[in-house]
Amino acid sequence: MKRRALIIYCNDTESGPLTGPTYDNSNFLAYLTSLLGGEWYPGEILSLRNPKISDVSTAVSIHMKDADYTFTLFTGHGYINRNHNDLQYLEVADGDVSILKLRNGSLRQTIVIDACRGYYVPEDKTLLKGFRALSESFTGDIYSTRQIFDRAVMAADQGLTVLYAASENQTALDTGKGAAYLRSLLKVSEIWEESNRQDTVLDLKTAHTNAKTYLSNNFPTSQVPAMTDEKRLIHFPFGVKPGFLH
Repeated sequence: MKRRALIIYCNDTESGPLTGPTYDNSNFLAYLTSLLGGEWYPGEILSLRNPKISDVSTAVSIHMKDADYTFTLFTGHGYINRNHNDLQYLEVADGDVSILKLRNGSLRQTIVIDACRGYYVPEDKTLLKGFRALSESFTGDIYSTRQIFDRAVMAADQGLTVLYAASENQTALDTGKGAAYLRSLLKVSEIWEESNRQDTVLDLKTAHTNAKTYLSNNFPTSQVPAMTDEKRLIHFPFGVKPGFLH
């Protein structure tokens, strides 16, 4: 299975510097290449720091080309554009990119957005900074977590899943060690790995739901993370771990 991941982290754009995105990039590079994250190969992951609009377009069209599954993460400033169908926009080095521009040709895609979702009308622009349990029973020997991740991706329904760090018209908390929502996603994955003795796959919806609770209980923010509503039976994986398959 061909995978591709794209991390866009913007720590210094027009709306001001942010401390968290640099940590978000290093945190997710470490997570994706770990056993828990599904053993992505470094060559499958592209990180862009404060890219231009053209850099994003090139990455989506070339780096993500012909992939069976793609994972895209944006961390930085963002807003909801009231003049363009209330679409989420993301601030990069030389302008703003619609979330629609992060979509690619893959039949299976996940996009995670950690940015503010405050309403904005271009005439008075002001920006602020603002993943059902899948349990599979395999037969045979132990699989590597990369194989488990691949199987879970291909078992999931096709389509696009989007996770947001905040609901509409809310800001997203940035901390000195990374964005609060992204840190929460990684933390609940670690907790799942240590405490769950039954499942080999932590799906996006469960991870997102658990992260919402962790965020509320551990960070000084009122943001409420959101996830696109989908009538899917099986969600993409966020975390995986090895297990004897019977």
